[in-house]
Amino acid sequence: MKFKKILITFLLLSIVSINYAQKKPNSETRQFIDNAEITQINKDWNVKAEFKSGLGEVVSFFPVEAIDLKSNKNVKSLQMDMTVKYGNVMTGPNNTYFKSSWIDLNEVEEFILFIEKYVIPNLKDKTERNQSVTYIFNSREITFSFYIEKSTRRISIYLKDNGNTDDEHYFWTESQVNKIPELLTMLKEIK
Repeated sequence: MKFKKILITFLLLSIVSINYAQKKPNSETRQFIDNAEITQINKDWNVKAEFKSGLGEVVSFFPVEAIDLKSNKNVKSLQMDMTVKYGNVMTGPNNTYFKSSWIDLNEVEEFILFIEKYVIPNLKDKTERNQSVTYIFNSREITFSFYIEKSTRRISIYLKDNGNTDDEHYFWTESQVNKIPELLTMLKEIK
């Protein structure tokens, strides 16, 4: 009887652990901000990379420092502000959605490597007919993809919460792909 109780307890703990492990946490920065009672966020608008779509949508990347004013602890990261339009027949096509997401500094290093190794060398690439190539970078809170088909190139940015991608509110542009080197320069400045 005692062995059955131990076995049942072990199985329940295993199930809880598996479920917890499958849920991806948000960035350390978002967790820091969510757990602080009073927060100050300092943004450096002098170091910024920005992409705009033809619809007036905007994505801005810039360094920030979040400070817990009670404990005086701080965390530095990259903030991304996204303003996109969305809608359908019921809600209308001109609703605006805004959200801030964060990329932790350890993820910025990976983002730099991704852009240097897979995006910059392929900015002028073309694909054959009926072929395409997509390069994808995943952080805890965003997915950044670089897509090539024939001579068309596009970047798309999707937001994530707890590992779940928001497929309704996302940004994409073809006309601003040439600004990727500016993003890379900005990322290197905050490291």
